[in-house]
Amino acid sequence: MVRVNGTSQETPLAYRAVRGGLWVAATSYWQIGFGFVANIFLTRLLFPEAFGAMALAMVFAQILRLQPRLGLGRAFAQHRETDGRSLGTYLALEGAAAGLTLALGALAVPVLLWLNYGETVAWVSLVLLVATVLESFAGAGATILDKELRFAQASLVQSVAFPLSYLPAFWLALHDGGVWSLVAQTATFNVLSFAGIWGVLLRQPRLPRLRTWRFDRSLAWRFLGFGVTVGLVTFIGMLLTQLDNFYIGTFVDARELGFYDRAYRLAQWPTLLVNALLARAAFFTYARLQDDPARLRRTVEMVLWLVIGISMPVLLALVITAPDLLTLLYTARWLPSTLFLRILVLFALVRPLMLNANTFFIAVGKPSLTVRYNLVQLAVLALAGYPLTVRWGALGTSLAVGLMLGVGVALSYRRMAREIGVNLLHFLAGPALIGGILLAGYWWINRHTGLTELPLAVRVAVKGVYAMGGFSALMLILQPRQTWERLGYVVRLARQGE
Repeated sequence: MVRVNGTSQETPLAYRAVRGGLWVAATSYWQIGFGFVANIFLTRLLFPEAFGAMALAMVFAQILRLQPRLGLGRAFAQHRETDGRSLGTYLALEGAAAGLTLALGALAVPVLLWLNYGETVAWVSLVLLVATVLESFAGAGATILDKELRFAQASLVQSVAFPLSYLPAFWLALHDGGVWSLVAQTATFNVLSFAGIWGVLLRQPRLPRLRTWRFDRSLAWRFLGFGVTVGLVTFIGMLLTQLDNFYIGTFVDARELGFYDRAYRLAQWPTLLVNALLARAAFFTYARLQDDPARLRRTVEMVLWLVIGISMPVLLALVITAPDLLTLLYTARWLPSTLFLRILVLFALVRPLMLNANTFFIAVGKPSLTVRYNLVQLAVLALAGYPLTVRWGALGTSLAVGLMLGVGVALSYRRMAREIGVNLLHFLAGPALIGGILLAGYWWINRHTGLTELPLAVRVAVKGVYAMGGFSALMLILQPRQTWERLGYVVRLARQGE
């Protein structure tokens, strides 16, 4: 039990949620860190066309993938009981969706060839689709564990599978494998995750015995009734992250898409740092607290503070170091990505904020709100993305993405303010002011000192330390009480037992 400011108390649920969230975050950061280093080498070995072909093929694979469209994982998580009936029904529906997905993939190959996307994109799309079926079953196993707040097991399996998945990718890249190097990494990771998670799950003593698993038609309709709405949110969210690749790959070329893809991936660092916490730990915590508005509001505010506090310094470092960082990591061949990176990273903070809002609405049983706001965003991207891409190429697509995100976050947090009284501007004002101060300071330093004459690696290090260290220092100076209280709160929850 924990006391905050001498009065309020937290139940063991808060401890389990924060402890589980920290487990998820730790293993996710390991994957982010290893993936970052591994992709540096892959990017140095491969050409932009390989990343462009992979990005375009992934668009078609994600569009054809049915399992996430049904939202069965969220429906199962919302169901209070974990017994043979619910497990059997859930997994039977997942299996049926997998079979239909593979049938659609086989039919899609000749269609893509007829539309002149080329054999590489068509066949890579099919292989990726098979890999995503395994990913969905691995995700189903992880959902069963997560429902009991057992975040550590699935996270540990994935943290081991992830580095192993790069072994075939490196071998193929060194032997002129091109885009198939990237495909091999994705497929290997999904195979290992599936085997590992289900190996752990089937040994769980609290799991209902296999002989009790059965399909229940009425429960299946209940899962589908809730899940289809959530799945629609997932489908719209997929389009929001893939439509830009489709526009560039279709109306520009694979090379330009490769430059855009590398910039986009770097710009996603702030989102990656908080994605696992929001998608898993925050969802299950919000769902448990949906009938306790006071505690729900405190939890949402804590998540917002963590999201902004983690994302902002990384965002600033990317803006400041962009051309030097691309040259250091990927070589000067990738400098055309610089402008894309600086534009996209300006909008990078909005993505985790949107993910948090979507997670909140689904967890409290109002997925229709997420559908509504995501549809508005999709309409903005679809209507603005095509003409801007045709007019200015990938630069125009970047501008359309920014417009889409701005509209989405404004609508979502206006509604959250009405639901639980959370004021997003209250959390953004201080960090935004600090960011402005640091950018102005960097502009002066860059013009009036010898910073540009330093060796490349030193220059990147100095700029990165300036951005992230400066942000942390100014947060403590400008908001000392709030910063120390929230940091202390997280540390105390992490240390306390049940």
